Amino acid sequence: MFRLSFIPAACVLLFAAYNVSHSQAQWALDTVITVGTNPTGIAITSDGSKLVVTDKTSPGKVVVMSTLDYSVSDIDVSSIENNPNGVVITPDNATALVTTTHKVIFIDLTKNSVKGQFTAPCAGTTLYGIAVTPSGTTAVFPDLSSGCTGQGLRMIDAAGPTSGSSFIPISTTGVLYGIAISHDSTSAIVTTSMFDSPKIVNLLTSAVQGIAGISGSYGVAMLHGRNEAVLFDGDSVDHVSLTNKSVIKKISYLSYNTTFQSIAVTADDKYAFVVGAFEKLVISLASDSVIQTFTAGGTNVAAAPDGSRFYVTDAYNGTVRVYKMAAPTAVRTLEGVRPTGYRLLQNYPNPFNPTTTIEFSLSDRSYVQVDIYDALGRLVRNLFSGEKSPGTYRFEWDGKSESGLPLSSGVYFYRLRTDKFADVKRMLYLK
Repeated sequence: MFRLSFIPAACVLLFAAYNVSHSQAQWALDTVITVGTNPTGIAITSDGSKLVVTDKTSPGKVVVMSTLDYSVSDIDVSSIENNPNGVVITPDNATALVTTTHKVIFIDLTKNSVKGQFTAPCAGTTLYGIAVTPSGTTAVFPDLSSGCTGQGLRMIDAAGPTSGSSFIPISTTGVLYGIAISHDSTSAIVTTSMFDSPKIVNLLTSAVQGIAGISGSYGVAMLHGRNEAVLFDGDSVDHVSLTNKSVIKKISYLSYNTTFQSIAVTADDKYAFVVGAFEKLVISLASDSVIQTFTAGGTNVAAAPDGSRFYVTDAYNGTVRVYKMAAPTAVRTLEGVRPTGYRLLQNYPNPFNPTTTIEFSLSDRSYVQVDIYDALGRLVRNLFSGEKSPGTYRFEWDGKSESGLPLSSGVYFYRLRTDKFADVKRMLYLK
């Protein structure tokens, strides 16, 4: 249960994330494209001319978008299976491979149409990441629970359609999640969600080894010219070596422990773009340091090969957000200012039981979304979505009435998103 009250805009102040550049390139929001109801996966062609976006819904569709004029072509895949999720594009830019719950769908990018499918044996679950070897011959993806084999990596002909496959079993206490393939096409790095280290899998010998110093992992991206990768371990972004099977450097600890969504690396291995539920990071791989932070999160990310743009799907509002690189500058780039001593977003009491009031202010008419998340980044409740006029708003939220059951004691997060800024705060529920 929640109630909303409104205070007229007498002393309304605006906040948006600010970023400081130290002679580094900076990126800013360029445009927002509506593509569906639940866009999740995203991939870009090697020449940067097309984006392929999965719309994880029913009926399912795949969106092909021109990066020149952002024109969109929808491809209905519902006759094969709904809820398309992961996506990868072959190096020749001819085919996109899309994972669903049990299948891989092959999309002909020359005709923008479905050209076939692969069905996982034993009702296998594909669902998450998928990658193609740089040689372009083989697609590799986690098969989470095929019934007759257990978890592991399944390999199919990337040209497709296909019926044959091979399988490398992986023993893990986690759930296989993201995947990236080395530049020589001989090995893969596979993340394992919680409770286990990411795995390095030799695709020629089927040998499996863990990476030391990491107990859980989500998204991953391979560097193009080195046997190294960037991955998210649940708390930080890590630069890892596949050769030494160890962490080279923990680049950044995020503000909140949140499930990771995606990482993209530019073709020259200069920048990595990292998207989490509450934050976006731009990382310089030359210095292994964060050079820009956006407080708003997203779902998945793809980068133009030259790093001039990165594209972020947002499953919460059905869009792809395009961020464009500006010329390097030593001047602070302001997207807004947080007034000193003023808490734009707050809740009281904190800790709370059973109710708390969440308050925020707007200086302009804007689309507003207020969400509650648990400590793992899972959505608990959307409190509000819609247009609001300038003013101060207050929500009263009753934790005891959530889905008819009281909340578990612990940390929760509440996030405000508008057209111009986002903010996240922490609160504690005590039974």
